[in-house]
Amino acid sequence: MQPPTLSAGLPLRDYFAALTEIAEKQSHQQFELVTRPGSVQDLKAKVQAWVDTMTPAQKARRFTTSEVEQLAELRGKHGGPAAHHRIAQALRACGFTPRRDWTRAGRNTRFWKMED
Repeated sequence: MQPPTLSAGLPLRDYFAALTEIAEKQSHQQFELVTRPGSVQDLKAKVQAWVDTMTPAQKARRFTTSEVEQLAELRGKHGGPAAHHRIAQALRACGFTPRRDWTRAGRNTRFWKMED
């Protein structure tokens, strides 16, 4: 049996071209408005919102990655804890720099400090 060559009164080639055009328009609109949960853009937006609520004294202190995750309420793409390398990318994009506490009491811990 021969496959159909018309759909909705149009040749299949034209019908699929119209569907593709509609899908591209919708996908561009969706990606501009919505970011994936747990993506770097989503984490960056949450970190930036958290930074905007901070006082100057809070901006001067240092934070560990775990503290940032709790304070900025960051979640991963499956609802669990966010990946630390993605948090690090978001913090760098928001103006934080990584530092290390090389003292014995600090145990070489990495923390983040806002650039002056």
